[in-house]
Amino acid sequence: MHPNDRITGFQERLQRSPKNDAQAAVAVLLRRSIDDVELFLVKRAEVAGDPWSGDMAFPGGKKGPEDSNLFDTAVRETVEETGIDLKDIEILGYMETFYSSVGTNLAVQPIVFHYTEDSEIHLNYELTRYVWVPMKDFVKSKTHAIIKGWDTPIYRVEGEVVWGLTFKMLERLFELIEES
Repeated sequence: MHPNDRITGFQERLQRSPKNDAQAAVAVLLRRSIDDVELFLVKRAEVAGDPWSGDMAFPGGKKGPEDSNLFDTAVRETVEETGIDLKDIEILGYMETFYSSVGTNLAVQPIVFHYTEDSEIHLNYELTRYVWVPMKDFVKSKTHAIIKGWDTPIYRVEGEVVWGLTFKMLERLFELIEES
């Protein structure tokens, strides 16, 4: 299977709607490149007291009172953080809910989008960087490290460390894609 066929090839392995009542949502943006699938990650700003301070992550955040559902949360947070408007972007589906044990027991719903736009990206104060990373770069960079006191598996991509909840989401996403 050509790597670009992976974007739609694994769609049937995703859920059509969220199964749990998560308190937060993230947008997993996939786009085609010449010979691979790329994923969009952002780097969170360093903020005292934030357990995810400085971490690489998917754009997203906690459900707000203005959000009628987790899709609305992912769309709102992504446009606030990056300027990328996802409301008319093809949604491939929902991954299972992930639970963070760092700082809180927060339930996070990843929502997978097939991103085909070429929007300008404008990071807000919550973020310091964004990257589009080919899937093959994640796979070849997997290793272990001690991060914030945790001995944990990580990816090293674009000079950054991806670990924790985002690492777990990526691992599951890659499993779903490889199974297709």
